[in-house]
Amino acid sequence: MSGIFPLIRDGGLPPNPSQPNNPAQAFPPTVPPIDTAALYYGNGCDVRLRPHVLNSLISEIAATADRAAIPYNPSSLKNLETAVRYLIQRGLPRGALLSEQGPFYYTVTLDPPPLAYSDFMTLSLVPAMLAGDTQNQGYVRISVNNLGYVPLLRNDGQELRAADLRPGKPIIVTYYQGAFFHVGLVGSQVPLVLVGAITFWVRPDGHDDTGDGTANTPDKAFRTIEGCWNAVGSRYAGSPTALINIQLGVPGDYEGAAIGPYGASVYVTGDVYNTAAYRILCKPRVTGDNVIFAAYSLGIGQINNCIIQGVNLVMNYPPTTPNGVQCLRVSGGSVAPENVRYTIETNNPVGNVLLIEGAGKVSWIDDNTIVGNNHTIQSGVSVVQAGQFMGCPAPWSATWHWNDITFSQAGYVVIDRSSASHGATTNVLSNTNGPRYIVTSGGILYLVGQQIPGSTPGTVNTQGQVI
Repeated sequence: MSGIFPLIRDGGLPPNPSQPNNPAQAFPPTVPPIDTAALYYGNGCDVRLRPHVLNSLISEIAATADRAAIPYNPSSLKNLETAVRYLIQRGLPRGALLSEQGPFYYTVTLDPPPLAYSDFMTLSLVPAMLAGDTQNQGYVRISVNNLGYVPLLRNDGQELRAADLRPGKPIIVTYYQGAFFHVGLVGSQVPLVLVGAITFWVRPDGHDDTGDGTANTPDKAFRTIEGCWNAVGSRYAGSPTALINIQLGVPGDYEGAAIGPYGASVYVTGDVYNTAAYRILCKPRVTGDNVIFAAYSLGIGQINNCIIQGVNLVMNYPPTTPNGVQCLRVSGGSVAPENVRYTIETNNPVGNVLLIEGAGKVSWIDDNTIVGNNHTIQSGVSVVQAGQFMGCPAPWSATWHWNDITFSQAGYVVIDRSSASHGATTNVLSNTNGPRYIVTSGGILYLVGQQIPGSTPGTVNTQGQVI
């Protein structure tokens, strides 16, 4: 049997470019047939048209019609063409389940199996998760008919985020240059308008890739504050009543974090009754060329209203950066530290308990405590670039406790069109040493009868005012 091709004894000839009419209309196949030669009927009198050749042609058309699930219509000359269009329309050769094999790995079985991945291969897939899973856990790798795992990326080339795939919800993906790309937007690319408050849990034994923050358990919580923010900060668009609460789930050491910007409210919450135990350690901030330009426990940038409560901001980073180490760095926006502890665990000549810059504003309505552990740092509060250290507004009252700390520059540094005041705040000082303040370059310090941490007089330089 040679299928639709004739044998040599039946007058079969190979395509011959030098004699295009013998055999006539013979098209040499790009991929040779299996176990036979690609011969065609010649023009000679010795040609024999055997029944099995005609039967092969009938079977090929009938099999195509069967696969397309349409009956053969003897009155039509378009059975094959119609069957092919139905196959394309139904997507049968390119549709399959996306079966989960683990947190990040999925398999696809196509019929017929592809020989290799090829650019522009487009598949319609339906995610089928493992029992108990309601979404993907993070990045995704897929293998089609055991061709090897390749990335499934968003249409912007980034990795998928948790919850971008949902069981039973079809997706379309296209292969190109070593990866599949999700056709169209995924959930992580479409911000949701948040109305009201929503809490996301963080704990040191959580996981930033697989956690979604929905419960205070190791399998659901995020591991880091910054990982939580990266996952949800761009996911939820702010509304006037929106509030994202990043809740630390258990006592322990947490990595430092940068959060913001955000056009509504963000809380970072530990436990106001056990503040010392919820330690947020300094984390270096690294530029693209691996240069450390700053380190801080919490960096808040351009958040409309950020409240930090019940946490311990720990300065444990060594003084190896020329650009500052801070417990709390506020770069624009409005921040309120409530029942926050600032612990200094190393001498740091470029360290600040609090740095306010970029027109940032800091005010509070509750107590804060600085535990210096007899270390020396550059300053207590540094206010620059039109920043405002605004104090406690009436009718509330608050206390800042300054303990066992020495300032190499000053307790307060107020420069560059910035201001510092206490409002209804009382400073309680215990063993604070060094100059009390430096006010210069348009800075204004309102004492309002309060002591400034330090032990020696402060200085007022060009265009500075102390009132």
